[in-house]
Amino acid sequence: MKTLGAAHRPLRELVADELRQRILDGRITQGSRVIEDRIAEELGVSRNPVREAIRALESEGLVEVTPRRGVVVTVISAEEAHDLIEVRAALEVTAVRRAAARGVDPAVLAELAEIVATGSQAAIAGEFERLPMLNTRFHDLLARGSGNGALVEVLRDLQNRLQLLFSTGVQRRSGGAWDEHRRILDAIRAGDADWAEAEMRSHIRGAASRYEDTRAGVAAATDGAT
Repeated sequence: MKTLGAAHRPLRELVADELRQRILDGRITQGSRVIEDRIAEELGVSRNPVREAIRALESEGLVEVTPRRGVVVTVISAEEAHDLIEVRAALEVTAVRRAAARGVDPAVLAELAEIVATGSQAAIAGEFERLPMLNTRFHDLLARGSGNGALVEVLRDLQNRLQLLFSTGVQRRSGGAWDEHRRILDAIRAGDADWAEAEMRSHIRGAASRYEDTRAGVAAATDGAT
């Protein structure tokens, strides 16, 4: 098996990429401990690049380092989740309205369509680990289509927290989300800002509902196990 130690990029970046992906696709869940020795052994590296990677993920808000518990994947509270969803709604509604009104480059529209097709196929196939990154790419391109650089940067600053919020547990319930993405794209292609806004608001309400359903399911499972 090829290890990260055989690659040419700085090990801290490779390790950070791998840990970030594991967290955001749900393989390492919120509240789980990240054990340096175990990660180093799995990836075929020393502990130093693992420590450096953890510091990078801490700065991104994906892990927390505490004296007693060590390194733990960040847990997003219900209150913070609602705040993130509210901010996301305000920003992304602005983005799609601007994108629809000003028009989006045909190459970007083609890439958006390809992402929607790939995401739909992955959801049908049960390849849920692929969906968070596809979803992030779709929304990042929409933001870029707005032509507002400040909006793009703010959304990117929130990106990891949003991905953590809508990790694989939520994505398992998200088959309809890709139909919602398709309708948003149709509205932007049509240049209809009101339609684009309505579809984005509906999409975010759907995402919030899927999050609540997943959170309730986790709570019920935890209660049943105690």
